[in-house]
Amino acid sequence: MRDGIRTSTDRRPHRLYAGPVSTYPVPVLRLITLAAFFSVAAVAQDDVAAPPTSLPATPASPPTAPTPETPPAPAPEPAPTTPTATTLDPAMQAAIEAIVEQKLKTALEEKKAEGFFDDAKLPVSLSWRGDFFTKMLIRNNQSGGCVSYGNPAPEGDNFSGDNGICSELGLTVTGRVSDRVEAGARLQTRFGAQWAEWYENGDERDSPDGSGESLGQNHGAYLQLRGIYLRVAPPIPTVKYVHIGASDLSMFNAWTIGKSRYIERDNGRGIFIEGGFGDPLSYTLARVALPKLFAGPGYTTGISDPIIENPFWQRDAAWAYKLKSAWEWFTVEQVSSYVIDEEADTDDPDAIGSDNGVDVRDGAVTTNARYQNLNSTLQITSDVIDWLGLNVIAGYSYSKTDDRLVFNSVSGAQGFTPVPMGEHNGYMTVARASILDPLGIDLQLQLEYFNIGRDWVSVFGARRETDLLLTDGFVEGQVATLNVANEFQDFTEPFYEPIIGWHGGTALLTYSPGALELSGEGTLIEYNTDTGTDALDTDKVYPDFLYTDGMTDTELFTFANTNDRGRDPRSVYHRFQNRRTYIGVVKGAYTFDVHKSITVRAKHKTIFDTDQRDQRLEGDDYTGVLLFNRVSVEAPITDEFSAAVGGQLDYWMEARRSGEVIAGVPNYPDYNTMRAKVFADLRYTFGGVSLWYHVEYLRKDLDATDDRLDQRDLNIIRSLAMVSASF
Repeated sequence: MRDGIRTSTDRRPHRLYAGPVSTYPVPVLRLITLAAFFSVAAVAQDDVAAPPTSLPATPASPPTAPTPETPPAPAPEPAPTTPTATTLDPAMQAAIEAIVEQKLKTALEEKKAEGFFDDAKLPVSLSWRGDFFTKMLIRNNQSGGCVSYGNPAPEGDNFSGDNGICSELGLTVTGRVSDRVEAGARLQTRFGAQWAEWYENGDERDSPDGSGESLGQNHGAYLQLRGIYLRVAPPIPTVKYVHIGASDLSMFNAWTIGKSRYIERDNGRGIFIEGGFGDPLSYTLARVALPKLFAGPGYTTGISDPIIENPFWQRDAAWAYKLKSAWEWFTVEQVSSYVIDEEADTDDPDAIGSDNGVDVRDGAVTTNARYQNLNSTLQITSDVIDWLGLNVIAGYSYSKTDDRLVFNSVSGAQGFTPVPMGEHNGYMTVARASILDPLGIDLQLQLEYFNIGRDWVSVFGARRETDLLLTDGFVEGQVATLNVANEFQDFTEPFYEPIIGWHGGTALLTYSPGALELSGEGTLIEYNTDTGTDALDTDKVYPDFLYTDGMTDTELFTFANTNDRGRDPRSVYHRFQNRRTYIGVVKGAYTFDVHKSITVRAKHKTIFDTDQRDQRLEGDDYTGVLLFNRVSVEAPITDEFSAAVGGQLDYWMEARRSGEVIAGVPNYPDYNTMRAKVFADLRYTFGGVSLWYHVEYLRKDLDATDDRLDQRDLNIIRSLAMVSASF
């Protein structure tokens, strides 16, 4: 008993009869016992099944003892108070006892089958999990920090850099109140406290000093409460569960509301309802809080917009639903999301900062939509034929900024914004066919068509850690948003590029007989962002992210482009563009049956990229021949220890790579770039501990026809070590 409420574990005996019972024959007592058993079992089972957020079912009232009928007695004699015993035939009594015993046994078996006496089906528990993680970065420069690429915003951060050792601890708690209710959270230390700092208490000063009280909370390793959620399975028809709180947003798709990257898996918060009517139809409904730091024009939902004096971001949200229907021949999935960023109407006299002194206040504030983004997709998949998989997805997007409430970052912030200004309607289509070895010769063919419109906008789509197309692309991964997250990552992690405007196709052939694996890719890309003889408005409407030309060097990437790393991956819009790209990739691997096995891998990629730019000019056409080559050898040394070594050699020949038009005369120098890299990887796993160490030497030489642009003989040695354990 807790606070006057009986719990499912409070099994106190009920007193069923207040008077003497010894005068009842045994069969009658057993019948009373059977009735009491069913009463108590029903009450207890209700306690188990009902969520603890509701009060348990009220226990049945104790039965009243039967009072036999008694003839009137002469006063003053009292009526008898004790029932009279009844004598039964021994054979009948034995038969009744056998019937009662059988009913008791049957009832007990039924309750056992329902899990009434099975502790495993009463999942009341509280569990903890711990995750230890330490990372060491070393490079031959004097940049100090614990992550290679930090915050790309102009404000930057004070924890990113190339030299440092940092540790963090995560504690995850999960509580199961019943088989219908689960709650959880995670305690995570802030990442940035370096070993060499000895200690930091979280205080921050204008400049670092030796006091241990100057670097701020990022270096204080304080525990932050993250990932708080509650999941309930209510007894509501069609509803599978209701999830309240943190989520990685993986229930939709990359074109609408995308799954959060791993380090942001706790940051999305909302209310989610999932249910269905069996295979014919399932549904997901959601209201997700809109991230104030990237999901809007200028990478803000108004809180740092220069136009907004009193930002109102707390109610900004994304609303979404998913409908899915599975049939024998195919599966259909329809997903829609709507992003709404609201701001108070300053003409409303109730709004903060309003200068309307004429109208009467009514206690309610009118809001206007600062930004709206609608995305809707329809996907059909089929694998009814064993060797043939089909997947087609098509979508529509709508994007609108309110010029009165959105600062124009295209013209005022050098084109750094994840959405174009104004009102835009976009489209996308991707169709893929997978022919899976129909002849039984270990040969597979995948064909893909893609067409993403110039005006497709998905401000809340997947930002990384998903790859939407078959092609190897220019860099490692492709997403469908300008909100690409190439930050808060190390130099060993992949970069992603938006595919907005891409139109073309890919053929990927894979041959894998036994220990040999071979694959070849051919891709053609044309661009819906081409301008012909006209110019695209990159001054006020379409963001170009300032750095628009040349192959992106992800090995030596800097947000400020201090070493001319080529175009910004987000730069899909150009004032003048008439472009076509061919991509060819060949990969192979062979595993030798030597010792514990030795695997040799090789990859070659050629990109032939052309852009006529302004078709009215001569001498500004771009031609790029980009060659990428990589080989490696890897092998397990013991059951716990493995190693790999390899090398990479890239050579880029870019004619008229980047420059400008001065007084009608193009000035675009040629660039020849050579990158060479050798690397080694060591991995050790034992007893729950995992260790990874990567070290590489990188040399880059850039030779331009304009000697002022040269970057000759850059030599870099860098390494990354990680050790982790869970408990």
